[in-house]
Amino acid sequence: MPFIRTRRQVLQALGVTGLTARIGQALAGPPTRPLTRPHSLARSLSPDALQDVLVGCGYLGCGGGGTLAEGHAQLVDDLRAGLRFELLPVAALGDDEWVASPYGIGSNAPPTEHDKATYADLLPMKRDAVEASFRLLSQFMRRPFVATIAGELGPWSTAAALSTAARLQIPTLDADRVGRATPEATQDSIAHAGLATTPLAAVTGFGDSLILEQVAKGSRVEDILRAVSVTSLGELGVTDAALSGREAKRQGTLIIGSISQAERLGQAHRQATVTGTDPVQAVLVAGAGYFLFSGEVVEFPWKDEAGFLIGDVLIEGRGAFRGSRYRIHYMNENLIAWRDDQVSVTPPDLISVADARSGLAIANPDFTVGQLVSVIGFRAPDIWRTPAGLERFGPQHFKLDTPYLPIERLHDLTAEAHPIEYNRLFM
Repeated sequence: MPFIRTRRQVLQALGVTGLTARIGQALAGPPTRPLTRPHSLARSLSPDALQDVLVGCGYLGCGGGGTLAEGHAQLVDDLRAGLRFELLPVAALGDDEWVASPYGIGSNAPPTEHDKATYADLLPMKRDAVEASFRLLSQFMRRPFVATIAGELGPWSTAAALSTAARLQIPTLDADRVGRATPEATQDSIAHAGLATTPLAAVTGFGDSLILEQVAKGSRVEDILRAVSVTSLGELGVTDAALSGREAKRQGTLIIGSISQAERLGQAHRQATVTGTDPVQAVLVAGAGYFLFSGEVVEFPWKDEAGFLIGDVLIEGRGAFRGSRYRIHYMNENLIAWRDDQVSVTPPDLISVADARSGLAIANPDFTVGQLVSVIGFRAPDIWRTPAGLERFGPQHFKLDTPYLPIERLHDLTAEAHPIEYNRLFM
């Protein structure tokens, strides 16, 4: 079993005190039966639709949330086994039906030889760690979950929720908790709505399991599970945010329709590829995006720091952008960008880098020197553009020396963007 190095981060819990943890072996043996019966109002996702979702999540993942290859690898065995993938509208949930959010965490920096030697005597678990954590939390809470919630939008992050649901014969909600991929615990719509995300269940790739019932402070969730992830070579499956349908449907709890939006972006890319038109342009039209820059990657230094991938991508302009330079700084996900030392995009707005030939989004730090790329951007969901949202996801939160500058104010709509209503982004 390969080590999965995703950029999916732990999400925040609120308003609880104390800590209870139980360490033991993760659930053993093959799956026995689904946690609940399939939901009658779910929509089936074909293999093409699944591919579209993952490709679209690549753009909305902002360089994080795992690679497209990781997302494919997550789903390939499920598809070969003939499992059914379904998407459920949030509005279709019953008030007393429960859902939960499975995901994986860790840095995408590869393990060092020292790391490998340290844990060489531990064998990888045969079961999927994310699925095991989902089952563990259901058992601990003594509640069946009728659907999964994607923790964020990213090729591997979203695939983990889809795969877990398919294996348990339940759907995935057409929603997530960010509307993009994100580096930290703070950027979570559920926590932002004032709801607790504990208790949670975590299972390492080696088979250790942990139930975290309470924490002294919300940020302790990330501190604790990141430490566990570091001692597990970056593979940790987590399930948290168990919600009733009543809570999930409350305005502001989730980013509604985000999986369908990823599917629309991926579909636009696929159709453009088939017809021989520009896939990046098609994605921009489908997502009301902004074409920010185009050029050649000249350097992309990065480092693994405290469990985060920290780096920069420097692009030398080509074509209409010749003579200019573009720099993107990321902390797992792309956060801020400059063109010729002038701010181009600030968080929480989205920055994605796509290969200029294939049009597919590139995950950090999977660049090559000389690679031709296009940089595109999207507006962040409105929840993160409020004063309270910017406290969690704005430049000051990341200690960036600039105020929040909305992407549409920085880039003229008629010259660099498509004047499409943003409401299409998360319908």
